[in-house]
Amino acid sequence: MATHHTSTPHHTSTPHHVDTTPTHHETPNPHPTEPRPAREPHAPAGGHGGGYGVHTDSLGTMEGHLGRTKDKVHAVGQTVAGANFGAKSMGVVGAGMTGTLNGTVTAAKEHVARAGKAVEDAGARTKAVREHYETTEANSAATIAAAGKPVDAPKPAAAGGGNNPPPPGSNPPPTHPPDDGGGMHNNQGHHASDDELRGQYTRESMQTRPTSTDNQIRDAASRLGYDPDQHLAMTLQPTADLTPAQRAEIVAVRNELKANPGEIMTKVVKPEIGEATLGNQGSYVDGHSGKTEPNYPTSVGGSVARGSDTAQYGTPQEFRDKLALDDKGAGWTPVKAGAGEAYQLRFPADPDPRAMDISYGGTTQRAADEMQALSGSPQNRHWNPPFLGTGYTGGGVPEWMHNPTAYRSRAEMYLVRADGTEVLAGVYLKDRGWFDVRGGGGGA
Repeated sequence: MATHHTSTPHHTSTPHHVDTTPTHHETPNPHPTEPRPAREPHAPAGGHGGGYGVHTDSLGTMEGHLGRTKDKVHAVGQTVAGANFGAKSMGVVGAGMTGTLNGTVTAAKEHVARAGKAVEDAGARTKAVREHYETTEANSAATIAAAGKPVDAPKPAAAGGGNNPPPPGSNPPPTHPPDDGGGMHNNQGHHASDDELRGQYTRESMQTRPTSTDNQIRDAASRLGYDPDQHLAMTLQPTADLTPAQRAEIVAVRNELKANPGEIMTKVVKPEIGEATLGNQGSYVDGHSGKTEPNYPTSVGGSVARGSDTAQYGTPQEFRDKLALDDKGAGWTPVKAGAGEAYQLRFPADPDPRAMDISYGGTTQRAADEMQALSGSPQNRHWNPPFLGTGYTGGGVPEWMHNPTAYRSRAEMYLVRADGTEVLAGVYLKDRGWFDVRGGGGGA
């Protein structure tokens, strides 16, 4: 048995035990040579020395030898399998020996089969060792490259500054968790561990309510004495088309649907905003107008919905339909017709009740004024269609307007694809910014 050692930055060298000895000895070569890769000491550069370099080419050569041995064993097996001793072939004199000879052939077949399996297993283990070392080398190179990135020197303190506290309202300086050999650095020079970069707000995790959104609306209407089916249809009408009594009913029932503190909220954003956010960029180029617009990667604002509602929909087209994102060519939609993927932010609801407000309003000033008076909303929303003003999107999804607010702790960005799958694209960590995990680290 050979023990091979590799050395990677920030890790203690760990022995990897490799045993390619066949489990059975009935082979043309009872003990095939174990793969013993050539070794050479690393040059003592960059602070890494004392380990060994592994020539994976040698392991590849051993794979080839074992493969050819397997082919030879297979050929022997075919020859043995073709042997058959019958009474006619042995004649009168040898007829009594056919049973013994055929028994020997059967035993030989079993031996050859076991030998072939042993050589095949040895080849598979050798391949696994080679792939392990290749992966280790690649990871080591990536870690060294990340560790070698330049870091801006701290700016000198202002004259007479000393250890003054930060000004009111400013964020404290970011902390730098120690590297543990895993995780990744973002483009701000901050590090996050593998555990921190695992997706927590998956579609499955957001399905926290036992009933569908429509049934929640029906149940609330029934509790308040309204006809549930008539009310459900009413939620899809603009408030400008409703009577004062119907508007009051809309507000009473919609107020029953809560977004609890810490509950996962969602927001679909334009691809260019999604990419700028993942890159911690303060601006983006709008794909429709071509203008450079400001971006706020550490905060969220605008129309949002509960994850328990949007988790029922798993494709960009479903988002476009249920969230009423058809802009008729105006250029504001985050999901164009036929889009292959959609960028969806997911984050815990802020515990401050002032952070979000139900999207009451109207497409006429009169309807907007009345909805504000009925609901007590701090905002008067006189907006254009497809806005309804009922507190629901045009597809019937409960909607809130989020005041521009910094993320409290964590946020995640997912790419939701046309085939119904989703992939974690990035993770935001407070005081460290966004980590784009598509190239490594993290996991859904």
